[in-house]
Amino acid sequence: MLINLERVMKNTLVELLVKRLDETPDRVYLKYRKEGAQWHEVTWKEYGTRIESFSRALMALGVNRGDKVALIGTSSPDWFVADMSIMTTGAITVPIYFTSSGEQIAYILNHSEAKIFIVLDKEYLSKIENHLKNISLLEQVVVVNGEPPADNPLLIDFPTFIKGGDSLSFEELKTRRASITPDMIATYVYTSGTTGMPKAAMLTHRNYYSAAVSAYEWEKFLIKTDEQIITPSFLTLAHVFERNTSLLTPLLTGACVYFGDLSRALDDMRDIQPTVVVGLPRTWEKAFETIMANRNAMPAKKQKIFDWALRVGRDYNRHLYERKKAPLTLKTAHAIAHKLVIQKILDGLGFFKNAKHIMTGGAVSSREIIDFFFSLGLWICQVYGQTEALGMASVETREYMRFGSVGKPFPFTEIKIAADGEIMVKSGMVSPGYYKDPELTKETFKDGWLYSGDLGYIDEDGFLFITGRKKDIIITSGAKNITPAKIEASLMISPLVEHAVVAGDGKNYITALLTLNLEEGIAFARKQGIEIADYQSLLTVPGLRKELEKHVAQINEKYSRVEQVKKFTILPEPLTVEGDELTSLNKIKRFAVMKKYEKEIDAMYS
Repeated sequence: MLINLERVMKNTLVELLVKRLDETPDRVYLKYRKEGAQWHEVTWKEYGTRIESFSRALMALGVNRGDKVALIGTSSPDWFVADMSIMTTGAITVPIYFTSSGEQIAYILNHSEAKIFIVLDKEYLSKIENHLKNISLLEQVVVVNGEPPADNPLLIDFPTFIKGGDSLSFEELKTRRASITPDMIATYVYTSGTTGMPKAAMLTHRNYYSAAVSAYEWEKFLIKTDEQIITPSFLTLAHVFERNTSLLTPLLTGACVYFGDLSRALDDMRDIQPTVVVGLPRTWEKAFETIMANRNAMPAKKQKIFDWALRVGRDYNRHLYERKKAPLTLKTAHAIAHKLVIQKILDGLGFFKNAKHIMTGGAVSSREIIDFFFSLGLWICQVYGQTEALGMASVETREYMRFGSVGKPFPFTEIKIAADGEIMVKSGMVSPGYYKDPELTKETFKDGWLYSGDLGYIDEDGFLFITGRKKDIIITSGAKNITPAKIEASLMISPLVEHAVVAGDGKNYITALLTLNLEEGIAFARKQGIEIADYQSLLTVPGLRKELEKHVAQINEKYSRVEQVKKFTILPEPLTVEGDELTSLNKIKRFAVMKKYEKEIDAMYS
C-alpha cells in the first residue's frame, strides 16, 4: 500500500508512527523467535500498544522532553519499543553498542548526561557494575529481561517500571506527543571512533522524517505491488543505518522485519527469504571465503570447471549490466555453468530466492568481492553515507549501478566535491552538529553542507566514487599519496587473512600488519597433518607464511610500484573490540593498532 506523504504534516516521528498505526493496525510488522521456537508475530497495533505503555512508564519516572535515555542490547522487538517510546515522548535516545566495554559505556553515559539507562538483558549489568558510582547524573537503570540485584536502589525490574506508567493517562501521553517539534533532538548517535573518542552526532525529528521520505521515494522500485517488503535485522540497532532500514523506513513502507539470531544466521536467512538483504563488507567477505575454501578442496578438474563457470557468469552478467543482448553461445554456456556450478553455490547460500535488492554498507566493499558475487548473478549494491546524515548519501540499484562507484545521491540529497576533493553532502538528513563539541561542529558543518572527510569524484553521469579519507592518507618519503584502505581490502581477500593494516607514512615503501583467520588457519594446518586449536599454535604451522607471501605477491601485481607491500608482519594475536583495536562495528582503529605495534612496524624499516 503506497502512502500519501502529503497527509504527514508535522515532520516528526510521532506523525509517522500514528499514521502507520491508523492505516495498517493488523499488518504484521515484527517477527522473532522465543528460545529457538517458531516465529512469533507482532502487529502494528500490538507494537503501538507496547509503545504507549513504555512511554507512560518513562514519563512516570520523570523523563521530560530533552532528557537523555541510554539504551543497550541486541536487535529485538524490545529495542524497537524502547527506542520509539523514548523518541516519541520528546526524550533523546542514546544507543550503545552491546559489544562496548564497561569503560566505553560509562563514557557515553557521562558524556550524554543520561538520566535513565535501559538495559535489555541482565548480562550487560556486569559490564557497568563497577562504573555506576562514577556516573553522576544517572537516576535509574531499568532491566527489561532478567531480575536485577535487589540491594541496589538504582536498579529497577521491568514489571515495576511498566506498572509505574499506570498512574498516567493516554491523554497525558497524547499531550506530550503533540508538543514535539521537528527540530527537537531525537537521538545522539555516537560515531564509531576509529581515530579517537566517539563523537555524539545529534539527529532531529526532521532529520529522521527526511530520511524516511527519502528512503520511501528510493524504495518505490520494491513496492510497486501489494507484496510486503521483508527484511532481516541482524546488525546492531545502535548503528544508524540499521535503525533506518528496520525501525524508521517501515513507518512509510510497511515492511516486515525479522529478528535473526547471529549464531544461526544462515539457517534463519534461509527461513526468512528476505526481499532486501543488507550486509557489511565483512559479511560478503566471509561468504566468499567459505565458498572459495570449498573450491580449493576440490580436485583440480573440478576447480577448473568452477573457475570456467565463474568466468562465464561474469561475461553473461556483464552483458546484462551493459544492457547488451548476450550471444546465443554465451547464453548456452551460461545455462550449463549455472546448472553445474552457480546454482549449487546459490543453493548452498540458500537465502536469495526472493531477494529483489542486495546491499552492502559501512565501508566500500572490495572490487574482487563485488565481482565474485556478480558472477553468480548477485548484484551487490553499495550504499554510502555518514552517521551525521543518517548513513544515507548515495546508493545503487540494478537500474543505476556502476562498478567502483557508490551510486547516485538519495532522493532530495545533493552531493558536490570541494576544491580539495572532499565529498560534501546536503539534505534534510544532515545533523545540526555534535553534542558538546562546537569547534568540531563548525569544522564539519558549513552553510548546510556536511563535510564528510571522504575524498572522491563524480563522473559525467552523476555516479559518486570514493578514493580515500582526507585524514587517512599515507604520504611516502617520495611524496606519493597512497590510500591504505584499498590495499587492505585486497589483502583481506585471502581466506587466511582476518585483518590487514597498511603502514608507510613518511617511509620509502609500504608495509602491512596481518592477523590470521583462525578457522581457515585450522583447515590449512589440517592439510599439513597438524591439529591446532588456538591462534598462537597457528603461528607455528609450517608453510603458512610462505602461503601469505604468495598471496601478497599476487596482490602487488595489481598495484603500482609505490603501492606495493614490500614487507609484512603477522601479529601475535587477533584484533579485538576488547583490545580497543576494533570499533563496535568491527572497523579497524588504524592509529590505535599502529601505536600498539609501533615496534613491529619499525622493525620492518630497520
